[in-house]
Amino acid sequence: MAMFSRKAINRSGEILVSNNVNSQEYESALQMLNDWRALHLVPLNTFQATLRSYVKSVAGRNSIVAQRLKRVPTILDKMQNRQQQMQLGRMQDVGGLRAIVASNELVRKIERKYDRSRTKHHLERKSDYIAVPKASGYRGIHIVYKYSSPEKPDYDGLFIEIQLRTKLQHLWATAVETVDFFFLESLKYSQGADDWQKFFKLVSAIFALMENEQPHTDFQAMTKEQLIAQLLEFDRDKHLVSRLETIKVASFAKKDSQLSKAAYWVIETTLNGHSSIKVHPFLESQKDSADLTYRQLEQSSDRKIGKKQVVLISVDSVSKIEKAYPNFFGDIEEFLKTIQRIAQQ
Repeated sequence: MAMFSRKAINRSGEILVSNNVNSQEYESALQMLNDWRALHLVPLNTFQATLRSYVKSVAGRNSIVAQRLKRVPTILDKMQNRQQQMQLGRMQDVGGLRAIVASNELVRKIERKYDRSRTKHHLERKSDYIAVPKASGYRGIHIVYKYSSPEKPDYDGLFIEIQLRTKLQHLWATAVETVDFFFLESLKYSQGADDWQKFFKLVSAIFALMENEQPHTDFQAMTKEQLIAQLLEFDRDKHLVSRLETIKVASFAKKDSQLSKAAYWVIETTLNGHSSIKVHPFLESQKDSADLTYRQLEQSSDRKIGKKQVVLISVDSVSKIEKAYPNFFGDIEEFLKTIQRIAQQ
């Protein structure tokens, strides 16, 4: 990272999560974080091209490839919510890619392509949360690379995380994020209300068995029928599905000509009694303008007026935005339909 020393980045992170800094120190640290985060767009585009090629070769057009820059509030939450302090410069998912495909078989085919690749970038870590789900119930495969390029040495050392998921795994993960936003939980970090945590653990175990995979060890002694019975009994007592049904989906005009030509989108979701959505499109040549808008909207977010989340993303088609990031639209319809089908078995 020639543009920023790791020491300076780590110090900025420490300032941003500290309670004992003045406003000038905070603003300076935030500026450095934003500048450092924006650097990830270059390696993201490099890795996105490879991922698209792999997905197209094994899964065809019905799959989704998307990228995003991690939101500042999420970066700070992640630093503060870990049991062991995380240094900002070591955070591996500031630049993130994800592929969503139909089955675990396709996930494994893409994984094998990465295993066999002769990339010049350094493989930092691979975590198989399908074979060994997280205690929260999260499933998917994460592959982290450290960028390395003689042609672009200023970006060397930046981490890019690639997530490979099936549609079921994606529905589960984005439903968790939707509950976090709309009900002010922190389930993504295995925190928040016990009822929600238990609900999503049970659903994850059922989803795993539906895909002929092992659930988390806490549920491996149970059959799918036993897990479904427990989920339905639990929901009759806690009424969590009914709460999910109160979330209203926000929509936007996908046929707007500007949206269809865009390469980047800044999505702005506001929750203030009801949810509203704004989508700001940017052409490939407007990458810097997209990042500037992203920063401005994040910093102008006023939690006293309404809870807001903002994200900068890129997908290959405007029609896939909501499927790639349904949590930003409050869209858990497919998740609920899947739960309903389970209940009818």
